[in-house]
Amino acid sequence: MQLYITPLQTVSVLVYIIKIIMDNLNKEIKLPFPSPPYWNLLGIEVLEIDEGFARLIMPFHEKLTQPYGIVHGGAIFSLADSAVAVAALSMVEPYKKVLTLEMKINFLDPVKDGIIEAKARVLRKGRIIPAEVDITNNEKLIAKAISTYILLDDCRKL
Repeated sequence: MQLYITPLQTVSVLVYIIKIIMDNLNKEIKLPFPSPPYWNLLGIEVLEIDEGFARLIMPFHEKLTQPYGIVHGGAIFSLADSAVAVAALSMVEPYKKVLTLEMKINFLDPVKDGIIEAKARVLRKGRIIPAEVDITNNEKLIAKAISTYILLDDCRKL
């Protein structure tokens, strides 16, 4: 099955990417960990990190679709989970690690093209770290997630 992207969709994606690049031109993003190979598989990129906040994107690609040609929920879930991980790690010491305890997502709209963006916000700092994520596509809310992470005391357990 081949998916076709119209010229208008291509232009809107390019305009969005240029806007993101211009917004972040002078910002250097340093991840608190090596970029996971899984992110490369999905095409996930970090655009912004602040104290308790992270913004990640994942461009549409047909390798991310399910049989009906829309992005698989698992790919969107992975983007949301990754955004929370980055947001949580922005609030802890560099040698600390965090893990997902639980996560819930509500899918509101399908994704057939464009850039998927996740904005994660930590709600409270502590050993247990609750967070929320807004996932958008072409500036439209397509999913909402809530997550709970745990800050590991002893990183040697991994």
